[in-house]
Amino acid sequence: MKEEFTDVLILGPGLVGMATLIALEKYTINTALLLDSKITKNRAQDPRFYTITPGVKKWFEENDIWTFLSKKSVSIVKTIMVYSGKENTSLKFDAYDAGINELAFIVSHDDLEKAFIDRLAKINYKEIKTNKLESLTAGINDISLVYGNDKKHKFKLVIGADGSNSWVRTQSSIHFKSKNFDQTAIVFNIKNSKAHQGCAYQKFMHHGILALLPVNKDEFAVVFSLNNNIVDDYRNLDDAMFIQKLKDEMCEMFSDIILLTRRQYFPLEMKINESLISDRVLLIGDAAHQIHPLAGQGLNLGLRDVIELDKLLYSNKKYHHDLGLKYFLKKYNRIRKTDILSFSYLTEQLSYLFSSKNHMVNLLVNFGLNKINQNQLIKKNLIRKAIH
Repeated sequence: MKEEFTDVLILGPGLVGMATLIALEKYTINTALLLDSKITKNRAQDPRFYTITPGVKKWFEENDIWTFLSKKSVSIVKTIMVYSGKENTSLKFDAYDAGINELAFIVSHDDLEKAFIDRLAKINYKEIKTNKLESLTAGINDISLVYGNDKKHKFKLVIGADGSNSWVRTQSSIHFKSKNFDQTAIVFNIKNSKAHQGCAYQKFMHHGILALLPVNKDEFAVVFSLNNNIVDDYRNLDDAMFIQKLKDEMCEMFSDIILLTRRQYFPLEMKINESLISDRVLLIGDAAHQIHPLAGQGLNLGLRDVIELDKLLYSNKKYHHDLGLKYFLKKYNRIRKTDILSFSYLTEQLSYLFSSKNHMVNLLVNFGLNKINQNQLIKKNLIRKAIH
């Protein structure tokens, strides 16, 4: 069996995996990226759009990723309107009131992926292509990957960026807690008769959560998270009936809309790892955490993993010769767990509060939203926490 050696392996060529590669390259760390050789370049268009916070955008700019995004591919969010189905209570967040220019940026998956690929073309790294992963075995001084008919490659560290069903996590026996939200997200795009003027909308209801992200001039990317006991009622509607149903849900916002894309359905589940590390293994992105999309922070949370790893690399240069050392990994685990647990708890509790049918809970939610809406200082602080 022929053996090769590289300092770090990133397993998972998605957005977070590519961001990790860009972060490591700055420190001249010899890195390999594992690719699935069965994936073809002519893939279907991905329907997802992402909310990028100003803090993440700043890291993109510092690492020469943002320059590969054309201005027309990025939509700016200046206002967010939050509605509660409980007595039509509303809450408005405005960038101007917080003393900033933007609350967020909306980018399609395909445009962001292309920007990362164009950026990677400027750096040196090793590609390992295989569609057969056999085993991952950690030793004292290195970790071995066996793949593709008994090929063997050794590393100092393996970074698992391979998604919510992570093979690296399974091989490393890292346990996780999961929660089925008993909801399905319907993803599609709509066109409105009026320009959105950079306003995003979110409506919480007993039976689900409706989020509209402004894209282009008069279009919205929609994520409609519905309780599973009624999702088939929506699935069985033809496009005309579905749009009419959507208009009924959106009556406070606007009603003159048309459907631009086909509807796609994604089951929703939360997964939180008990640890982000194991022997010479570090997990990042969806391999480390998967949260409810209601806060629009899934990708941002994964990219903040990368940003914190970048900060650790900058301030702990003495570990660059061996990033798999336990002291370095424990620092990463300690720093990221706080952010991840706070966000997972927030999304879980918001989902519970707004879907509750308890009369006292409803009164508290309405009272809380009204008080927040009347207090500019509270709103400003909430915005500051959300945009990092």
